[in-house]
Amino acid sequence: MAWETALLKKTRHGTYKNCLDLIEAYSDFAPWWERVLLAFYAGVGPPLARCFGSNTRNLWRQADAIVGDLLAVSGMSPHKVAESLRQYVRLKRDEDHNLSFEKARERIYDQPFYPLVTHFTLAFQPSAVARLRFVRRIVESVASSQAIAADLGCGSGAMLCEVLRVQPGWTGYGLDISEAAIAYARRLAAHKGVAERLQFQTGCLLNLPFASNSLDVVIASEVVEHLPHPERVFAELSRVLAPGGLLLVTVPAESHTPAHMHALNSADDLCGLIERAGLVVSSIQTKWHISYGDDRKHIFAVAEAKREVELGAEAPVYSLSVPFPHISSAASSGIVSS
Repeated sequence: MAWETALLKKTRHGTYKNCLDLIEAYSDFAPWWERVLLAFYAGVGPPLARCFGSNTRNLWRQADAIVGDLLAVSGMSPHKVAESLRQYVRLKRDEDHNLSFEKARERIYDQPFYPLVTHFTLAFQPSAVARLRFVRRIVESVASSQAIAADLGCGSGAMLCEVLRVQPGWTGYGLDISEAAIAYARRLAAHKGVAERLQFQTGCLLNLPFASNSLDVVIASEVVEHLPHPERVFAELSRVLAPGGLLLVTVPAESHTPAHMHALNSADDLCGLIERAGLVVSSIQTKWHISYGDDRKHIFAVAEAKREVELGAEAPVYSLSVPFPHISSAASSGIVSS
């Protein structure tokens, strides 16, 4: 047994078996200094977090559930999962920054480890945990009992599955350029019991396969920075949003990750992109995250599509004229496939 796992089992973290199994497996691949950092993060982090009012028990409980889902959906042992995660860590450490889009696709998005990494980060990476909380909080605040949501650049599909868990009357689409991620997301949706309300497919944000004004809530979390031509990306996001629809965006600032083609320097930069696309920024904030392997600063924004005015009255916030799965002309004509 790894020394850090033996240590953690003597604390109240000992109840989180999935996390401890993965930590123990990862110790076979990580250098000693990473293992020390991990033990420090797990052992000293919770008491410090409690001093600032954070409920670390809930964080560990959520992390353990996510790791349990990852193990179940991948069908892999903790040792195999840890080995796959380590592949990405080595690539991120050794690769030059700002890979071309084609090279990033070859080295990262088309690799079997990609959906595992995007799922695992939601368990332990501070910025990813914050992103999941941000999306959940906004989705919970929406009063509409029915809506069509899309996660564009969905990775493992975990965030969209959480959206549909929070809103049991909603339906959704997941889109990602990675075939490995889409296959994984479909299995995760089945595992979480939301597959009948979800459709996943491969595609790119530069040319979205959705009809104009067809989506009520669009999530673009940690994806814009991976693509060339961010102005074109936001123009597409604006096009597919229904009048009054919501766009939830998160992007890293000052990023140093190989797959990121560009980085924003401030919230003003993101506001400019959103507003030039014809959307209205409802809220925006910058958050700092300090952790090994994480970008240190992220920007979180909520924007709204302008509401159409007809006969002196505003249109509803959400357009729900056509039920799922015939969500839009794109869906009914076969442009959106399962």
